[in-house]
This record gives sequence, C-alpha cells and structure tokens, in this order.
Amino acid sequence: MRSVMMTAAMLALLAGCSPGGSAGGEDALAAKIVEAQGVLDLGDETLKQVVGSQMQSVAFEHPTISPEQAEKLQAAIRKNIEAEMPALKKDITGFLTEAFDQKELQTYYDFVGSKEGETIKDRIPPVMQKSLEAADAMTMKAVEKAVAEVMGPAPAAPTAPAVPGDAPAPAAEPAKPTNPQ
Repeated sequence: MRSVMMTAAMLALLAGCSPGGSAGGEDALAAKIVEAQGVLDLGDETLKQVVGSQMQSVAFEHPTISPEQAEKLQAAIRKNIEAEMPALKKDITGFLTEAFDQKELQTYYDFVGSKEGETIKDRIPPVMQKSLEAADAMTMKAVEKAVAEVMGPAPAAPTAPAVPGDAPAPAAEPAKPTNPQ
C-alpha cells in the first residue's frame, strides 16, 4: 500500500495537478487507471497482506480466539473487503477525475499501461521501503541529537553487580580516636 505515495508523486510529476471535471471520457479513463493499479495495488497479494494485518490486530485485541474462529474470521474479512472493492474503485476513479483533466489522465494511463510503467510499478515498492527505513533512521538520529543538545546527555544507567551476591562491602566506619589527653 505504500506504493500509493509513490504513485501520487509520479502522477504529479508526469501530469501536474489541475482541477478536472468528471466528463464521461474522464471517468472511463480514470477507471482504466484504477484497473491498471495505477493508484493502489488492489491485487490478490495485497489483499492477502491486508487481511493478514487485520487478523494480527484482531488476535491482539482478542487473544482467546480459537483457530476455527480465526479461520472463519479471515474468510469473512476477505469476503467483506472484496464486497466493498467496487465502491472503493469508484471512489478512487472519482478522486482521479477531480484532480486531473482528460489530457493528464491520458498521459498517466499511457504510462501505467505501458511495459515501462509495469516495470516501475514492480520495482518501486522495495525502493520505497528502503527510502522509508532510511528516513526513519535519519529522523531518529536527528531526534536523539536534538534531545542531547537541549537536555544534555542521557544519564548513565546504574550498573548492577557482576555476580548476584557480590555486592560491594559497606564502607568501614572511621576509626574512633583513643583518649586524646
């Protein structure tokens, strides 16, 4: 699903944004783009991943779910998603026709429907994943640096004795002076 961001960026680069209407030709062209998975990858593998992710969430919220319930739930989630897919595709088609005019839609469809477009759609998800991981690492480093700059270095964690029972001996009391006369 991360391909959504890249696809949006490619749409903007290829066509530029302009207010578009929703004339019949634009709707048909936008629908072709949706079917070519030019906005979202709505293929079987993606649906499996979405269902799996949702199952993990449900299992976390309902840890006592039985294997039989999990199997039925997985099938029901998939069925419900598939039942809503036509409405989702229609919504995405509308989003495209609102954002782009006929010429822009044609330019984008020419791209996503081409051999090169297919190759890019296949290769971009790993590039995006690596890019997101790099951005996350960079952000974490920047936050850690900012915290150290503003709040000082983190206090050292207390060290535990190396071996349980090897606690340091208590300090001896200072010797009492003998009769000072």
